[in-house]
Amino acid sequence: MKEFNNLDRLEFIELIQKKFHEGELEFGDVVKLVRTQLYKKTQSDFAKLINISDRTLRDIEKNNTDPRLSIMKKVLKPCGFDLSITVSSRIIK
Repeated sequence: MKEFNNLDRLEFIELIQKKFHEGELEFGDVVKLVRTQLYKKTQSDFAKLINISDRTLRDIEKNNTDPRLSIMKKVLKPCGFDLSITVSSRIIK
């Protein structure tokens, strides 16, 4: 597997972010890519790192759950991501 230097790491994160915003990746896909490509950790090890259960992480990565905001923050923090709200141009009538 490829070892990431700081520049490679930033480029990889930006690519993931772009694909997520374009709808090519779901939340669980992002988490799995970061866990396997950047951290090179097993689900169990990563779950311990972010202080959630193995089962919760497995369900997130399979996109089988809608995790609470607190869980999403735990998962995203070591990944270098932050949750934010953006304004869209879509107006609901």
